Amino acid sequence: MYHSYYEAPVKSSPLGIRILYQTLPGGFSPLHWHETLEILYPLNGNMNLLLEGERYNLPKKNLTVIECRQAHSTQIAGDTAMNICVHVSKDKLKSYLPDIELYRIQCIPEQIHDKQFPFYYEICQMMSTLTKLYMREASISDLESEGIILQVLAHLLRHFGTRIEEPEPETSQVSIGRIHEILPWVEQHYGEQVSLSDVADQLSISREYFCRLFRQSMGITFQQYLTGIRLNHAYQDLLHTDTPVSEIMEMNGFTNQKNFNASFKKLYGHTPSEIRKQKAE
Repeated sequence: MYHSYYEAPVKSSPLGIRILYQTLPGGFSPLHWHETLEILYPLNGNMNLLLEGERYNLPKKNLTVIECRQAHSTQIAGDTAMNICVHVSKDKLKSYLPDIELYRIQCIPEQIHDKQFPFYYEICQMMSTLTKLYMREASISDLESEGIILQVLAHLLRHFGTRIEEPEPETSQVSIGRIHEILPWVEQHYGEQVSLSDVADQLSISREYFCRLFRQSMGITFQQYLTGIRLNHAYQDLLHTDTPVSEIMEMNGFTNQKNFNASFKKLYGHTPSEIRKQKAE
């Protein structure tokens, strides 16, 4: 069963913190998003991040922050890679910082400038201590680990956070909520010839307003979103079925072989035929 674009929330601590120590297989994770802030800290391996249409390299032991509702996926070269993945619910931390929803954290290794580096290095050192705590007594180490994440978050907000002066109007938040409600419909119909008008009609709004609202909510255009879903399903079909490439293209909503190959190679670094050939080896 394929993953949907939206990653559902998982159980976290009373503070809204969930720390995962992961060993991930090589390959691509589906393009997805979630309501929580994500802190990603690779421990080894070679990982790339696709974030809102841009590709970044994630060196080991370098921290990256993915904001709430940012569409992203990862690529792991090699057989496996280990990382620490932390999800933080901003809503649960409002007792510390009531306006935390107004902060946006921008922290990607390739974008760190010289003045930020000392603070960035300190944050990465904090993250490295989590691996030592992982092997200790669970209840006590969990308490200490969450304390470290709170320190990391405070440093990120102080040195890499930007505060939005005006909160989103309640009407805008409701509209963005409606955008999220339509995503399951898109997941069901991605293999069809879906138009902007088709989706906008589902919400009873104009096509122009839908485009603007979708970009505001998801950080990418609707076409980028739809193409990402189609490419992920096509990638899974190439790996797990023997269906001919041309049929996979058509069943996942693509109508032009040249555009399909170009979009696929841009995302995955290989053509569909090359992925199929790698599977057979």
